[in-house]
Amino acid sequence: MELTQRVTTLRREARERALARPRWPFAGTVQDETRDGVGLRRYVPDAHGSRREPTTAVVFLHGGYGLFGDLELQDASCRRLATALSTTVVSVDYRLAPEGTLAEATDDALVALALLATEGVGRPALFGDSAGGAVAVAAAHRAHGTPLAPAWLALTNPNLDLTLGSFDPDRPGGPDAALSAESFRAWTRVADLADAPRLDLDASLLPTTFLAVGDQDALLPEARTLAASCARDGVRCELVEVPGASHGFLGGDAAPGVLADLRAFVGAV
Repeated sequence: MELTQRVTTLRREARERALARPRWPFAGTVQDETRDGVGLRRYVPDAHGSRREPTTAVVFLHGGYGLFGDLELQDASCRRLATALSTTVVSVDYRLAPEGTLAEATDDALVALALLATEGVGRPALFGDSAGGAVAVAAAHRAHGTPLAPAWLALTNPNLDLTLGSFDPDRPGGPDAALSAESFRAWTRVADLADAPRLDLDASLLPTTFLAVGDQDALLPEARTLAASCARDGVRCELVEVPGASHGFLGGDAAPGVLADLRAFVGAV
C-alpha cells in the first residue's frame, strides 16, 4: 500500500489512541488557538508560589515520524512539561508528510516563536520529541542570529540523522526503520535517503542544548554525534542516556526524572 494511503490509517489510529487516554491532571489553563493558519495549543500553569520560572515559554514539537500526530498526540507530555518547568508551553500542529515538508514544518515552528515574540517573550525555548526533534533543530538553525533565536533547545529521542545511516538495529527499542525511511524521503523530498539532512553533524547554529535518549533506542548514536558536535563547536550540551528506556519514553515512567534533569539544566542557563 502506498504511503499516502496508509497515512490516513496511521493518523486516525494515533488520534484515537491519544483521545482514549485519560487527560493528565494539570493545574492551569489549556487553550487552542490559530496563528497564520497554524494550529497551536497553549498550556499555562497556575502560579507556583515563589518558584522561579526558568524560562518564559517553550515551543513544543511532537513526534510521529513526521507523518502523524496533532495537538492531542502528546498533550500529556505538554502538561507535564509545563508543570515541571512552571512555564507556558505552546504545542504546534505542524505540517506533516507526505503533503508537507520538513521545511514547512519548520516554518510552522517559527510561527509559534514569532507569536511569543509579539507577546513580549524575549527568548522562548524549543523542545522537540522524536521527529519533532528534527523540526526543533531546523527551527533553531533558521532562527539563529535573529530576534527569534531560542534561549535553549531540548531534544528527547530525536531524529537527527534523516539518512538513517546512524540507526542502530542492535538496540531493540527504536522506532520502525522502514516507516522512518518512507517518511523521511517524503518529508525531505529526496529520492535517495542518502541525500536527506544530517542534523547531528553541525551544532554551530544551536543554542545551549539538552539531549535525553533511552539507552535502548536505535537513535542513541546520532544523539551522541550531536553531543560531540556541540563539544567541538563550543555549544554547551548535556546528554542524558536514560537507563533501560526505549523510544518514546517521554510518555512513560522515565519522564519525571528526565524533566527534573531538564529543569536543573535550564536553571543554569
